[in-house]
Amino acid sequence: MDKYFRGTRIDADRFRDGMALLTGAVNIVATRNGEARSGLTASAVCSFSAEPPRLLACINFSGNSFQQIAESRCMSVNILAQSQEELAKRFANMLGSEDEDRFDYGTWTELITGAPVLTEALAAFDCAVEEMLVAHTHAVIIGEVKDVIVNGGVKPLLYSNRAFTTTKGEYDEFPLDYIIASPWH
Repeated sequence: MDKYFRGTRIDADRFRDGMALLTGAVNIVATRNGEARSGLTASAVCSFSAEPPRLLACINFSGNSFQQIAESRCMSVNILAQSQEELAKRFANMLGSEDEDRFDYGTWTELITGAPVLTEALAAFDCAVEEMLVAHTHAVIIGEVKDVIVNGGVKPLLYSNRAFTTTKGEYDEFPLDYIIASPWH
């Protein structure tokens, strides 16, 4: 049994190097708290359950968006398409200035909760915050999905090995007008 537990600590850089190889969808998690809108680019997002519909997002405490989500109790999760790399970079503070309104880019609307939703996202989930699990530097936020917009038919924006990318191969054959109707309408 001891061969499975080495007792050594893995340093943060080695951990990050390993996690960089985990390919993930690129999302913008956004919220509205009163008149203030806030958002960030995130790849630590996934489905939690289909019945009832729930998803989760892992958000760092150090950013303004976590505080705004905690206070507003609403968020949107917007899955980005390959063509939205520039928007992803803006919400990751990789492009633009800190004082610009990142919501000036893209077409944003509100559905049920009041969180900003990117209408041209590959898919956008409007969520009420159901639970927040706090651990170390992050919170796992479980969102109850109240509505969804689905605009399939284009390639997703992915992040892998510290770079933006997308899928290749048979996925290229999907028609561009592929759209799924929302079961929540």
